[in-house]
Amino acid sequence: MFQPIVDLKRKTTCAFEGLVRGPFHSALHHPLSLFKVAEELGVLYETDTFARISTIKAFAEQAALDEHLHLFLNISINAVMNPAHQQGLTLEALQKFGISPDRVVIEVTELQPVDNFEAFISAINYYRSIGFKVAIDDLGSGYNGLRIWSEVRPDFVKIDRHFVSDIHLHEDKRLFMETLMSLAKSTNTRVVAEGIETEQELDVLINLDVDLVQGYLFKKPEEVISEDLLYEWPENKPNQKGEKGETVAEIAFNHPSVHPNQLVNSVSELFLEHPNYDYFPVVDEGRVLGMVWRRDLMNLLARKFGHELHAKKSVKSVMDCTPIIIDSQTSLVDLSRLVTESHDFSSKDAFIIEKKKEYLGCGDFRDLLRKMTDLKVQSAQYANPLSGLPGNVPIQKKLNKLLKEKRQFMVMYIDVDNFKPFNDHYSFEEGDGVIGLIAEILNEVVPEEQVLHGDSFIGHIGGDDFVIMSTHCEQHINWAKKILARFETEIARFYSEEDQKKSGIEALNRKGEMQFFSLMSLSIGILIIESDLFNHTQKISSFATKAKKSAKAIEGNSFFVYDGS
Repeated sequence: MFQPIVDLKRKTTCAFEGLVRGPFHSALHHPLSLFKVAEELGVLYETDTFARISTIKAFAEQAALDEHLHLFLNISINAVMNPAHQQGLTLEALQKFGISPDRVVIEVTELQPVDNFEAFISAINYYRSIGFKVAIDDLGSGYNGLRIWSEVRPDFVKIDRHFVSDIHLHEDKRLFMETLMSLAKSTNTRVVAEGIETEQELDVLINLDVDLVQGYLFKKPEEVISEDLLYEWPENKPNQKGEKGETVAEIAFNHPSVHPNQLVNSVSELFLEHPNYDYFPVVDEGRVLGMVWRRDLMNLLARKFGHELHAKKSVKSVMDCTPIIIDSQTSLVDLSRLVTESHDFSSKDAFIIEKKKEYLGCGDFRDLLRKMTDLKVQSAQYANPLSGLPGNVPIQKKLNKLLKEKRQFMVMYIDVDNFKPFNDHYSFEEGDGVIGLIAEILNEVVPEEQVLHGDSFIGHIGGDDFVIMSTHCEQHINWAKKILARFETEIARFYSEEDQKKSGIEALNRKGEMQFFSLMSLSIGILIIESDLFNHTQKISSFATKAKKSAKAIEGNSFFVYDGS
């Protein structure tokens, strides 16, 4: 059986996990039962080996030519550590059935403890030396998860479905996944989230920037390998577009394609007829199969006997089977991050754009760079020079956008207490430092991927007033506590030792009289907004100001929640 693994950045199937089932309508149908009995009868190694070879054979029969698809191949720790383990058997099977090792990910199931780590690492390194990639399966449900991660440094980790199920309802699960994503990025590991069954779970994983997903939402395991998914990506889903709605479709351009059955000689003549074309997508009835690059084809034909060997072959036999294919609804921000974080883009000049799984056109990375530069320049025009955050024009546009979308959202109005006396007593330069600190704290607390996707927004109203807007209303208390705690820790260093001991300063008040002012603190007014109760930005501003004043009425670092409903 095979279940698709989906790349969330490209919104396409990139791999299949090979799964096995025992006899239908029997106690051994479920794989855990099958392998448990095999272990009890002393034939775990044989059963594991048979399952692996059967999976490779079935995958090869259906997807040998689809070189963009990888196979995730399960192997138990007990089988790897078995003294009878025959090195080279998996490679031999791959060679027999025509699958390259670099298309295979060895998925180590860690449901058994590892007694001899040195021998285990040696076995894993053997697979790596052949060209296999390595994944840890069921992370979070086994014995040695983090230690194996540390020792093996896997290419992938698969998160157990327990942490994915209803993640949109459980803050602890979301925080767990957020921590794992941070760890994964620091170790250059890609995360696969298993067991996605609902769109709400998927939305959270997209916002957390999870790399790959699999689950019944997309497709159940089936004997037939097909890249078609049950799930249809929403065309205008807000969190899948850039803040201004700029998508890859905006930089797509028409480019002629060639048919996979066209002869190499015919395509080389097309390159000679069109000196400005450096590539041709290979397309069959709208489905993208690959890319032919001018330099690669000409180099191939220029070799000794190259023309005689290849001229009369179909172009499908020499094309690049793994070109970069991007969905037209991918935001430019997502594509830009994909380019900077992936090694796949280093040797490519262009990419292919699909719409609803059909060829739309091509895109040039220079156009992407130009567009992103334009967006940054446009953003910088309205940014506050002290904080680098968007100013009043973008703030108003964001408010109007959220109102039009008729979604529940929150506004956090952040104000500094005793900022003016500090500014007057020390210097404007020191005051600017405090503004910079607040901007830094807000950028750290609000997840970057939420800002990039447009779900959250951080702005600088002016002076010592800041604002956060977000559709993640459930985060309001968590964010407020983090902001206040970090500010309270950091702010003391802006005062002299003497003033720190006094916990404040003597300065002139607005009446021109000397007054004692405590160390600066933050007041955060939080307004939860139901779309049907607010129809214009002035009303929101009025209620957010009330919430802020209620927070300022509380001494020290504080927040006050005003529920609009």
